[in-house]
Amino acid sequence: MAETVGSARLAPLPPPVPERPTAQRSTMLERFGPLARLLVHLLFRHVRVRAEAVEHLRQLAQQGTLIYVMRYRSALDYLLVNAVLLREGLPLARFAPGVSTVVFRPLGELLGWLLRRRRRARGGHAACSALVARGESVLLFMRSQAVAGRRRRALAAARLGPQYLRDVVRVAPAAGRPVYLVPVAIFRGKGFRRKESRLATLLYSVQEAPGEAKRFFNYLWNAEETQLTLGREIVLDRFVQDYRGEGDERIVRRLARALQIFLYREERLVWGPPLLPRRVVRRQVLRDPELARLVRRIAAERGVPRRRVWKEARGDFDEMAANFNGLYFGLLEAIFNRIWPRVFTALEIVGLENVIECVKEHPVVLVPCHRSHFDYLILSYIFHLNYLSPPHIAAGNNLSFWPMGSLFRGAGAFFIRRSFEDDELYKMVFRKYLTFLIREGYTQEFFIEGGRTRTGKILTPRLGMLSAIVNAFVQGVRRDLYFVPISIHYGRIPEEEAYKREVAGEEKERESLGALLRARSVLKRRYGTVYVSYADPISLNALLGPARERFAAGLGDQEVEEEKRRFIQRLGFRLLRAVNDAAVAGATAVSATALLGAPRAACRMSEFLAATRALSGLLHAQGARITASLERNDRSDFRESLRWLEGGGLVERFVDSGGVVLHVPVSKRLNLDFYKNNTIHFFLVPSLLTRALIAEVPFSALRAHIGWWLDLYRWEFPLPERDALAAEIGRWLAYYREVGALVGDGAALDHPVIHATAGILENFREAYLVAARALAAQEEWPIAQSALAQRMRRQFQTSLLLGEVHKPEGNSMITFGNALSRLAELGHVAIVGRGRGGRERWVDRGPAFDRLPDLIRHFGT
Repeated sequence: MAETVGSARLAPLPPPVPERPTAQRSTMLERFGPLARLLVHLLFRHVRVRAEAVEHLRQLAQQGTLIYVMRYRSALDYLLVNAVLLREGLPLARFAPGVSTVVFRPLGELLGWLLRRRRRARGGHAACSALVARGESVLLFMRSQAVAGRRRRALAAARLGPQYLRDVVRVAPAAGRPVYLVPVAIFRGKGFRRKESRLATLLYSVQEAPGEAKRFFNYLWNAEETQLTLGREIVLDRFVQDYRGEGDERIVRRLARALQIFLYREERLVWGPPLLPRRVVRRQVLRDPELARLVRRIAAERGVPRRRVWKEARGDFDEMAANFNGLYFGLLEAIFNRIWPRVFTALEIVGLENVIECVKEHPVVLVPCHRSHFDYLILSYIFHLNYLSPPHIAAGNNLSFWPMGSLFRGAGAFFIRRSFEDDELYKMVFRKYLTFLIREGYTQEFFIEGGRTRTGKILTPRLGMLSAIVNAFVQGVRRDLYFVPISIHYGRIPEEEAYKREVAGEEKERESLGALLRARSVLKRRYGTVYVSYADPISLNALLGPARERFAAGLGDQEVEEEKRRFIQRLGFRLLRAVNDAAVAGATAVSATALLGAPRAACRMSEFLAATRALSGLLHAQGARITASLERNDRSDFRESLRWLEGGGLVERFVDSGGVVLHVPVSKRLNLDFYKNNTIHFFLVPSLLTRALIAEVPFSALRAHIGWWLDLYRWEFPLPERDALAAEIGRWLAYYREVGALVGDGAALDHPVIHATAGILENFREAYLVAARALAAQEEWPIAQSALAQRMRRQFQTSLLLGEVHKPEGNSMITFGNALSRLAELGHVAIVGRGRGGRERWVDRGPAFDRLPDLIRHFGT
């Protein structure tokens, strides 16, 4: 049939014949012959497909006709799809152009077919049209083969898809039911696509369109690492209606393009952009014109040859850049698979689907909280487990120690110095490397807190990496970019004891092979379930809006740079709030909050249970995500959680005449404080509200009172937006009144909600109080910050003995450091840098030092 051009209409096909079409050579099989059974057993037994996608297709099959679409023609791929569809109970395709299932049939059918070989069914387009008209499923290949280079004639000949899509578009109106085009993609192996041939490519890459022999070997090698992706369907009649004015020929071209784009995006999701050898990346990064100008200037200023400066730039690049290596990635995976079941009980993942949709179209930057060295291993493992291209991970250069540095670099880590503001060349090389990663569309990952939290709560954002990403983006390297905040929650943290020592003032142990070997003791314990929650992706282009053009045009302008700095700061805190919002609340965290928030060092079981129920009620009231463990403990009086804590030595149980008494040993309060801080952000405003109600602050002054404390604690927590604070206080007042914690204008002092929330922030108040008192009593100025912090620790210890403070976990070097930073912002002290590069921090009196007594009195409210 001759094709029309332009927007001319294609002649509709006549109504289908009533009799059932004869079986085709390509009809998928309901029973396999010996050869097919062998291939399915060897190659396709473990092929994975998402259960939700299968269920969705079952529903579509009940409503209409499924047309499966694949990118390249292959008999082996076709057999794989046949095996999966048969296994999942989905409609089998009765036709596919250019393939034959005859050799895969049972012996009887194979012989019968050979004997009747002259009585063939209608082939090609007629068969496809008749089957679709009768509501039968078919499978279409978009191309017969891959075509290299620019061989246009060969490319046109290889395009199968449009030829058969014309038949489907013509006959669909006669089918009498909806027609759904379902893209199908197959991925052999996990990992990434590297632009060089090696054994690791066979292990971890997806060959784009190899021949059948290579396919067979690849399937055999990756027998347990193959995935079938069933994409989101295109509803044909809706698609045709959307473009009904353009004519069938143009509709067919649009349809083919839409399907090709989907299949490309699915491949990009797994492959990611091609991972170039590091030498190629280095060449691309270092040939940037702005970097060349800087090299010329530095060479002239130093009076040295340019080649020496270029050598330094190459050294800086090699020091930082990742160097993906499939063999190393596989080795790390093998180590992780061995360690994981010995250390953790389970892994629960929420929200990854939204990330997957973003990865298909735009670069994604993962922004997780940082509580353990396991964080980046787990996130890479999740991507690997779900057939996603692994991320480039920004890591501190303290992790580049031998031999793990090479392994981490091969698995996607790129190492950056903690500080490089004074090294102009290193800073420029880093900026250009980051620009390259964004421009090429690689997924990235960085920890906005800078390092692991030792206290369990989110740290103040470090904005250097975020600033570099925003600066690269506003220069127009990509149309959009998505930030994905991620919360990682552990039932118990492997580094628990190390964190306690560091919070108490011990020096952090440097990462090294020796430290790694000494840390192997963590493998002897179990740490419960890990919960990874992906928040909704945040579009950087949408956030910037018109400011993007202004930031790009005003580069170097002081006023524009200040506006950009404020934007980046707001974005940093928004990302942290999103991490907190995505966090889960577990039984360990609720138990820790109830135990440490009690007014005394011990509490009776009845008081503990009343507090845990009150805290659970607060979590449910704000829609926090609850772990299965917390739900179980809510129903069983927290017996499981208490057994867990007792088994780890975090809680002691005594029995007296009044019943069971629970006590947290002083030596374990810092351990338990880590878990309390995991969810403290959920109770931040309720705790301040309770303290205000107990202090009889008038309703009209609540916002100012709570706002003052939030402002004081701004180094401790990502604070709620100022404009939203009044509404949040109003919601909590309504909740307190609803549950009976608020009667008239005052707090019901005996209510469990009041008891449970009154002491949650006491350790912070006491730490800030002791810090202010130590500063007011200090006579010798200036003083090294480390020495001042030690004085604060000693004063806190004596205050505990005197009963002036009651929360031993408040005696924290980290909290004292945050208090000093805030008091410096308020002008009570001044912090200055001394020594080489200003790295030694000293504290002197500030302009508002004489107002410290007023602040100390305020701490008493």
